[in-house]
Amino acid sequence: MAHRFHCLLFCTFASEGRRIALLAASGPRIFVFSVPDGNLIHVWQSHQTGALTSSNREKSLDEKNDSERPAKRQRKSSPSKGSDSSFAEIVTDDAQPKPLKSSRPQITDPNVIKLVATSDGRFVVAVTDEDKCVRVLQLDSNANLQQLSERQEFLSPCAISFTPDLATIICGDKFGDVYALPLLQTNASNGGSPQSPVREAAKEETLTTKSRYIPSATSRTVHTRRNQEALKHQQNLTNQKSSRKVVDSEQQLLFGHVSLLTDLSCISLPGTTIAGSHDRTYIISADRDEHIRISRGIPQAHIIEGYCLGHTQFVSKLCVPGWNPWVLVSGGGDDYLLVWDWISSRIMNKVDLRQPVTDLLDRQRLDGSVQGQSAEAADVDLHWNKQIAVSDICAMEAKTAAGELRRQILVACEAVPAMFFFDILDDGTMHYRGSIATESDVICIALSGDHDCIAYAMEVDADMLSPSNSANQVKGPRKLSIGILKFDALTGVWVKEQGLENSITELGDVGFVVAMVDFHVLKNDLLLRTARGERVERPPIWVMRQAGRYLPEYHEAKGNNDFFACCRSPEIASTLTLQPIDRYDGLLDAAIIFSDILVIPQAMGMTVEMLDKKGPHFPNPLKSPTDGQFEELMARSVNVEQELDYVYQAITMTRHKLKGRVPLYGFCGAPWTLLCYMVEGGGSKLFVQVKTWIYKYPNQSKRLLRKIAELCVEYLALQVKAGAQIVQVFDSWAAELSPSSFQEFALPYLRHISKQLPSRLKELQLESVPMVVFAKGAWYALDDLCDSGYQVVGLDWLQDPAEAVRVARGRVVLQGNADPGVLYGDKDAITAVARHMVEGFDGGKQGWIANLGHGVTPFVDPENLKFFFEEIHRFTKAESRPS
Repeated sequence: MAHRFHCLLFCTFASEGRRIALLAASGPRIFVFSVPDGNLIHVWQSHQTGALTSSNREKSLDEKNDSERPAKRQRKSSPSKGSDSSFAEIVTDDAQPKPLKSSRPQITDPNVIKLVATSDGRFVVAVTDEDKCVRVLQLDSNANLQQLSERQEFLSPCAISFTPDLATIICGDKFGDVYALPLLQTNASNGGSPQSPVREAAKEETLTTKSRYIPSATSRTVHTRRNQEALKHQQNLTNQKSSRKVVDSEQQLLFGHVSLLTDLSCISLPGTTIAGSHDRTYIISADRDEHIRISRGIPQAHIIEGYCLGHTQFVSKLCVPGWNPWVLVSGGGDDYLLVWDWISSRIMNKVDLRQPVTDLLDRQRLDGSVQGQSAEAADVDLHWNKQIAVSDICAMEAKTAAGELRRQILVACEAVPAMFFFDILDDGTMHYRGSIATESDVICIALSGDHDCIAYAMEVDADMLSPSNSANQVKGPRKLSIGILKFDALTGVWVKEQGLENSITELGDVGFVVAMVDFHVLKNDLLLRTARGERVERPPIWVMRQAGRYLPEYHEAKGNNDFFACCRSPEIASTLTLQPIDRYDGLLDAAIIFSDILVIPQAMGMTVEMLDKKGPHFPNPLKSPTDGQFEELMARSVNVEQELDYVYQAITMTRHKLKGRVPLYGFCGAPWTLLCYMVEGGGSKLFVQVKTWIYKYPNQSKRLLRKIAELCVEYLALQVKAGAQIVQVFDSWAAELSPSSFQEFALPYLRHISKQLPSRLKELQLESVPMVVFAKGAWYALDDLCDSGYQVVGLDWLQDPAEAVRVARGRVVLQGNADPGVLYGDKDAITAVARHMVEGFDGGKQGWIANLGHGVTPFVDPENLKFFFEEIHRFTKAESRPS
């Protein structure tokens, strides 16, 4: 599902000097863009962090409650021998409590609804909606976000601020309570948090003090013979650890509002006492009942210093200028703003909003410019005779080239396509300066640290987020969901930052953000030219599984994530894809996206696991066409676009990160190979189950193969839409078929893909890309594969290069085919294999992509692979021949 941008935030990060990043939340993702070029740096997604589902959360709460309850009273169905069956026996239920069944759907990707950063830009707090979670993220020197902790103890967090020392988060809950919780945890694994020395000492004491254990039960409360014996045993115990525990509660309830809380701010004021100067901290909070409450800071936040009363409608936004913390600007449902001397609860100024809004909309109505409507359709000032609602207030100061300091309050209102600027003086006086019309209604505003750049998020019609309006299909002007303004110091006015603004938009149904402009120009198109059959200066080279376990950096980036978790994380998948390109810089001519062929069975609803030292495993493989699972699988409608959106995200992100260095391969598994896994339940030596299927249930097998082939077509088309420049179909188990069986159960479905994919790309208004087929072990079918509709045919190491060239007769480009086992040999062996391959493909100046005959295996020395690349380059230099 696509999402508009709804939270924006500027942060600074240290990478080659001080740089600025724009963080933009869209649904469950946070996108990080560099400023001012707008390049996408990073994508963080909420479901990658192990967020609890709603049912898991109920389970955790149920377990927590059960741990504090007494043991359950149960009657045993079969009393033990020697016991008195006339008594009810008290037994302890040591089993894990069963989670309550929830009728609510699982929350797999909660939406980010609020973003706040510490003043130093190091940490970002994100609030996610459906799981009511407060997440602390760290922004590293490369502008990547990493989650440090998540806290789910709240009913509905809606407002976030920080104490002046940045050590504590002040969290406002929608239902009126305000909490304090530490920004950083001391032990994230057990939910621990920094404690005071006194509390730590008390905790240590409870954990180490030895004392006589006194059970709570007595002979008057225990009646059965067995439990009386147990009680006697407990009473004889000594030197038992005390059962009393200090509860490590992260959150501290500070105070509560009677009404629903809307906003809060934590302010520090310099003060002077007899003992000397010190700062005093206050918490300002607002609610739906027109109240603005001034409370002392921690640890005296329960003490109310006063109220700012003057609004007649709800208060939605509070703003305290950084240069004048004694002033507060508030707004909400009234048609005015109030400027306060909040420490004395005194109104300094009342600023009219209705007149600026009405004047602007009248002008837009007259020229028909309200969101592109006609003058008749834009008659909106009658609407604004009803109510105004403030959506955001920001305070900013910018300096002109002449040295004049502009201090202004920026205001946005709901359902108003504009932002309003007010000059503010030290005495709280505000003067309306003007407005800037926007493409749509402004919902939030972000200011850069220097206050010279404004980013604002706008409402976007649902139609703009539909798949039919993807970046590849929209014709004419596109309504953006983010706008950027830059302060022109020479003229002293705010102007559109068109370059940055145009570089950010929404892409199709997956809700992923890419640059509106094209991807970077491809600097190395050698492989694509070769795949099209052109004569080239040297053969291009890449290898299957070039991103994988043989690289030390792979394990570092993978961390503790399992294999499929890496595939489902666009950031991790993109990082792994780029690792060999970075390591073998200048030696590789293509990247292949890090993913797996078995994501299609997963999208079809089957469970696939990757087991250590075993490989892929299907806990519930297909047994027979009559087991019920087959018909269910055939009847299920599979939304490949939605189910595999993480693959498309990874492809788009990788294209941007590649910056045109080399082209990017997308891929899928062939229908026959996927059927093997779905029926066998994993790898196999005899392939008994799948042979049973095709020879006992040939019609049902072909129905399933056809459905898989149709999904492959859509999957590959969407990969191309996301940025893949060439695609490959892997038929890894083709060798398990006889020539005649290959003709019946494999080749027709490979041809279906090659025929339908160009048609599907044309429907999506996308250009066709080269297609590669790799049928491992099907040496007998090379002639047929050359006529199967693919531009490139991959070869395994069982085929002789010269013989393959003879069979192909120039009909296709060949790819392959060194034995990957040679990488375990010495350099002489690698040189010999490379020389033989180059000679067999006649030097490779046309019709050959150098590769291995299968993927790189886990224990290969990366330096041996590098030497293999270097030898291919040495033997295929322009106008050179092997020597």
